[in-house]
Amino acid sequence: MTRVKSCLGSGRGFTLLEVVVAMAIVGLGVVTLLEIFSSGLQLGARSRDRTQNVAYARQVMDQFLARRTLAEGTEQGTTGDSHRWQLQVQPVRPIDGLVLGNDWELKEITLEMFVPETGRERRVELRTLRLVKKGDR
Repeated sequence: MTRVKSCLGSGRGFTLLEVVVAMAIVGLGVVTLLEIFSSGLQLGARSRDRTQNVAYARQVMDQFLARRTLAEGTEQGTTGDSHRWQLQVQPVRPIDGLVLGNDWELKEITLEMFVPETGRERRVELRTLRLVKKGDR
């Protein structure tokens, strides 16, 4: 009778050292993946918060720009979850080569939104220009 050799070699299996090394490699891979997912979630949350803050600032700016008249000066208020804002309207200095005519003037509108964020305050700033008739102040 002939003996049949096994495909598995000697049938000894893995040594304890090989199993420990394999588990260490798998463990490092899992920890790395968890850190990547954690970083992705943190970035997603910060992006969501910043998008929401800009949306609040746009809402305040749009409400202000919908007004018929623009008075020079500063206004303050709050919106959303304790978001403070300050809006400033000031005339733009004449620019070389820019001719507006006698009835028009250019105003710069600056909105600063102050947002509470983990023990400190973040600032979001929006600026725009608006052309207004001199009589419509």
